[in-house]
Amino acid sequence: MLFHVTMTHSPKNCPAQLSPTEQKKFFTKAEKMQQVAKGMKINVHFMLAGVGHTMYALVEADSFDSLNMFFTGMEIKQDYQIEPVGKVQDVIAAF
Repeated sequence: MLFHVTMTHSPKNCPAQLSPTEQKKFFTKAEKMQQVAKGMKINVHFMLAGVGHTMYALVEADSFDSLNMFFTGMEIKQDYQIEPVGKVQDVIAAF
């Protein structure tokens, strides 16, 4: 099942506010996220940063629980909005 995830954090919790040493640690862990996701049977199709301390992801997972555990394990303190989504042609075909 596909999920669209919107992640928001405060300016205080922004990785850009970390010291250079802490930023390096943060990005080293972030690079390993794809391996962690695969181990949890999650496919991260994309993860993008937007403006206003917001990031977006499109992920595929069999269970919401594994998805919840994956995002809870992120080092950054932020809020998540997770919504199931589908390909337009599949949604239209369902009607």
